[in-house]
Amino acid sequence: MADLVYTRVSTDEQSTQRQTYLLGQAGLIDGADGVRLFSDPATSSKIPALERAGFKKLAGYARPGDRLTVSELYRLCRDLTDILALRTWCQQHQVQLRVLGGALSNFTDLAATDATTTMLVNIVVSVGQFQRDLQNEQTRDGLHAGWAKGNVSGRRPRHTQLGVTDQIRRSYRDDGMSIAALAREHGVSRVAIRTALADLLPNQPEQPTPAAAAAQAIRVEIAGKVASHLTSRTDLGETEQHALHRGRTVRRGQGFSLHVTALPQVHQALLAAAGALDADAAAPADRKAYRIYADRLRLAVQLAALPPDSRPGPPDLSKYDTLLRQPAVP
Repeated sequence: MADLVYTRVSTDEQSTQRQTYLLGQAGLIDGADGVRLFSDPATSSKIPALERAGFKKLAGYARPGDRLTVSELYRLCRDLTDILALRTWCQQHQVQLRVLGGALSNFTDLAATDATTTMLVNIVVSVGQFQRDLQNEQTRDGLHAGWAKGNVSGRRPRHTQLGVTDQIRRSYRDDGMSIAALAREHGVSRVAIRTALADLLPNQPEQPTPAAAAAQAIRVEIAGKVASHLTSRTDLGETEQHALHRGRTVRRGQGFSLHVTALPQVHQALLAAAGALDADAAAPADRKAYRIYADRLRLAVQLAALPPDSRPGPPDLSKYDTLLRQPAVP
């Protein structure tokens, strides 16, 4: 019997030190007799275990009677679907599954088919998945609250993280160091250096003022069916989620519409995300709502392209039937 040891981290900046320590406490050290170590560095947990490169090597090496050991279950699986698929794989290949830490550490074989093991694995993993879903929900609420206050989300520039922004600016302004030299000295990209020196660089294009940037945004009324579909999706980008969150809901009888002001490319992304409503299997009302959004977006883009002095006032869409029937510009 061989001990198949598996480790994983999500990013290059993370270390397997904690995992190897727990495994070492159990005598599972790479190179020891009967121990084989397999790893998936910088691999997201969103990738199912059976599809990861390191685990595929483990699967190719495994033989009946071997034992698969991980320090913590979440290094191997993140949700109930993944753990069930892994248990099935272990049962098919007659491989035992052991976890050294956490609520399931007392089980000698998590892949066992008895009713007690199956029930407890399902319960513990389901609770863990609920906790992660709750954390994600709270994170989204926090992001929306920050956006409402005008905060900008996203990772800070590398030079800001290192705390060398002022030093970079002084070296460029006072010592005449080149962008390439500054990038080498601080171990960052040239793009990061240019970001830190944006207002000091010569011949830079004039940055648009906030008013000019806002003028490029267009307001489009999104039908309630489309808006409900979009707000229920969790895979939208932060920009699209922000646009929907800031939209104004207008009630009409039992229905509603969402007035969203955003850049044309944001609306195009929202329209693409609602593509399922235009599928052949979609309900006629859903397809109609999708086409209305597409037509309104196309009209808004065309009107925004007109010179400001020739733009009409609040549009009467019935006046633009001919414009709406024109083929969309690819």
